[in-house]
Amino acid sequence: GRCVFKGNKTRDWLSREDTASPTALHEAIICTGVIDAHEGRNIMSMDIPNAFIQTLMPEEEEGEDRVILKITGLLVDYMIDLDPTYRDFVVIKNGRRVIYVVILRAIYGMLQALLLWYRNLRASLEEYGFVFHVYDPCIANMMVNKKQLTIRFHVDDVLASHMEQRVLKDFFTWINERYGGLKEVTCTRGRVHTYLGMTLDYSKKGKLKI
Repeated sequence: GRCVFKGNKTRDWLSREDTASPTALHEAIICTGVIDAHEGRNIMSMDIPNAFIQTLMPEEEEGEDRVILKITGLLVDYMIDLDPTYRDFVVIKNGRRVIYVVILRAIYGMLQALLLWYRNLRASLEEYGFVFHVYDPCIANMMVNKKQLTIRFHVDDVLASHMEQRVLKDFFTWINERYGGLKEVTCTRGRVHTYLGMTLDYSKKGKLKI
């Protein structure tokens, strides 16, 4: 099973603005896909692993509360097995062993994890040279070799297109160097892609079948 942060405990003091992350519009994915087909672009889809844990929590300003995680039960034993120094921080609460830790990186289950990851990825893409779309904050373009490189992303699922395979390969190399340290970014090239529950089929020239 998967152990997650119980984000519902923080709902009372986190506003929607602190937790709501943008996602690509379905219509935008379809429209840009049609453009890809019409122009005959090469397509590449990617999945970035361990996205949240690669995202630092924002630094607290003076007077702000830190985010604390309470670890109990068998997880305490696992923590000590991984690093015996945690034994010094074990306390007893209601007869159970507990470790309190300060959260330094976003964890799956945190309400703000999606938004923090979005800001992380967007900043990296802008650093690479992408300009984000005015009407959809999850679509961005940049000109490479006088041709448009387009990306769409939903959390950690990225779809990219360009006329030249070399450009896509260079982009994959960069994103894998940036986010593939814990596990390599998975990449699919070709004319058929599974993306956000859809099968995008570019097999017929100039057409996109979904």
